[in-house]
Amino acid sequence: MKAGILAIGTELLMGQTVNTNASYLSHALNDLGVGVYYHYTIGDNPERIKSALIDLMTKCDLVITTGGLGPTLDDITKEMIAEVLGLEMVLDPHSLSRVKERFMLFNRIMPESNIRQSYFPEGAIILDNDQGTAPACIINCQKTDTKIIVLPGPPRELKHLFDKYVKTYLSDLNGLSMASAYLSVYDLGESTAEELLMDLIVDQVNPTIATYAGDGKVLIRVTSSGYSEDENKRLVDEMVDVIKGRIGTYIVSDSGQDIDSVIFELLKAKGKTISFVESCTGGKLVSALVKYPGASDVVDSGLVTYSNASKIREVNVLSETLQTYGAVSHQTCYEMVKGLVDKTGTNIGVSITGIAGPTGGTDEKPVGLVYIGIKIDDEIYTFENRFTGNRDMIQTRTVIKALKLLYDLLIRM
Repeated sequence: MKAGILAIGTELLMGQTVNTNASYLSHALNDLGVGVYYHYTIGDNPERIKSALIDLMTKCDLVITTGGLGPTLDDITKEMIAEVLGLEMVLDPHSLSRVKERFMLFNRIMPESNIRQSYFPEGAIILDNDQGTAPACIINCQKTDTKIIVLPGPPRELKHLFDKYVKTYLSDLNGLSMASAYLSVYDLGESTAEELLMDLIVDQVNPTIATYAGDGKVLIRVTSSGYSEDENKRLVDEMVDVIKGRIGTYIVSDSGQDIDSVIFELLKAKGKTISFVESCTGGKLVSALVKYPGASDVVDSGLVTYSNASKIREVNVLSETLQTYGAVSHQTCYEMVKGLVDKTGTNIGVSITGIAGPTGGTDEKPVGLVYIGIKIDDEIYTFENRFTGNRDMIQTRTVIKALKLLYDLLIRM
């Protein structure tokens, strides 16, 4: 099945809104075995919308539109589809009742303009929107047998409708079942990961392999589609085993979890507590864990010791150590994590000290030099790292590296 995505909204063309919907839909459709061949972005212009629709309908079995379902006069997506297909717009009383109820829920009077959100091309399958006032719909073009799925623009509403209705509709339409695994890879770049798996990617038929990079993680998607759920799962499991045989030390999850989430669950499962003392990352590492509910069960404290005085005062780094080796050194990093655990009594401690830049570096200790210390099982480890990039990139890469080092030690416990 070939699909095209038509994003409608002048704000997208002007750069006022980032089109995250296209990325989400492409991933979701690929997971369902639907190939996305085209991405169109069109402003709120009737003729251009109709032209794009006609073009996509001649090329695709499925067209998904996003946006243009609001109550204002420039929200014309449904009307343009009706014109292209030669259909009348008809009022759906059920949708009108739901829109009115939603306004009543917030003690507001529904403007007359919102009534137009309850009009649809005749014969449309209407999808109730529990997250907003704009219902979605599915329309079948009888001439080309193209299916048109009409979704609202706000990402929260679009994702809700896709998960609740569209996935099932497309699965039934395709007649296929699917199985997928999502391997979360850390400390290995996307190009290196692809190189190590290139023969598998080049020769792929079923299952398929795709890599996506972002936020310090490479996500490897392995998907099998066919008419047997058991066979799909077997094929995925076999391919995952092959991939793990090559890059298993870099994989922290086969369900797409971020590494901070995996570490949080490991700490809870093992009944361990942890504390942090950070210099150049300024609390970003502890923030990666405390965002999860129940963090107080495992996270004792997070200290930011930017100055030498605070390192001496808060975690008992010796002034002689700072004078002899400097704040950015194995020795200071070691004393930071030792003093931290002595002070907090946690099972695990992590220390970070480094030069995030853009100033402060020397030939001997350049910008990007970072030391990470971990105390675990009565052992203290310190790791020297050299990162590149601007200040924010160095801080982010330090946090990701610290999490991966912590993960590697945790799974040995």
